[in-house]
Amino acid sequence: MNIYVAYDNHKTYLKEHLPAGFNVVDQKEDASWYVDGVLKEADVHEGLSGVIIPFTGHNGIDIDVMKKHDLTLFNTTVHSVYVAEMAHRLILASLGGLIQYHNNLTHQDWSGRTLGSEARIPWDSLINKSVGIYGYGRIGQHLETFLRPYTNKLFTIDRGKDYGDMNLVKDLDALVETSDVVVICAPLNAHTLDAFNGEVLSKMNDKTLINVGRGKIINEKALYQALTTGTLKRFASDVWYVYPDQDTPKTYPSNYPLHTLDNVIMTPHCGGHTEEAELAMQQSVLNQLKAIKQGDLSGALDIQKLK
Repeated sequence: MNIYVAYDNHKTYLKEHLPAGFNVVDQKEDASWYVDGVLKEADVHEGLSGVIIPFTGHNGIDIDVMKKHDLTLFNTTVHSVYVAEMAHRLILASLGGLIQYHNNLTHQDWSGRTLGSEARIPWDSLINKSVGIYGYGRIGQHLETFLRPYTNKLFTIDRGKDYGDMNLVKDLDALVETSDVVVICAPLNAHTLDAFNGEVLSKMNDKTLINVGRGKIINEKALYQALTTGTLKRFASDVWYVYPDQDTPKTYPSNYPLHTLDNVIMTPHCGGHTEEAELAMQQSVLNQLKAIKQGDLSGALDIQKLK
């Protein structure tokens, strides 16, 4: 069974741990399976059976191409708890003013502490805040667990699933209107692209928005306008619009100067990047390959339901 692996860390791990009967190859045309997060028409050849995404998001996969060539698609969600932990950290850092406090103190500025109680810069507590979770998959469910000690005012959109003790609202407008903090945990697809447009963001006065889903779920221009006009109080994100590559290793994460705003916290799409998560994802891919070799495709995604 020949496998093409696009990522060096996974390639090294698989070469060390794959049993006999597997061969990691350097050329795509020699492989029956790809371990990759990208697939286009040009990547398909006659001997290809499918793709294993070594993370969760499938927005780099052309689903129409998968359907056309009857290919099988897997992903892994074992790192979801760490992404949820990142969302939790971003909420606390944003409400808690940690970046502002730190930056001020590096300049010997005590954020008004020496000027009397009325001059002090306060921070916001998460306790008893209402939090809306947009995307109640594995990340959203883990996040709910992290947030329960702070508040029972947890909301998500009712899409006819089992939501346990979550409070349900009918749509995104209701979620935004109900919540003090909104956390995006959804994947990027045709339904979520630009879901947080200018109209939705205009309803987020004095609210906080957190994104660990995908950057383009929020309309980029509308986001910048909402932050600079004061419509949106705070924004923290681990996912972006512009990413570095070999030709441009240094770049700002947005086409707008979000990095200049005091009400923004940025992290470099590292929510799933812990040593524990890295190992768990590598082991997950290894186990998927072993199952495929045995003819077990039960863990595959339902291509027909993907957008």
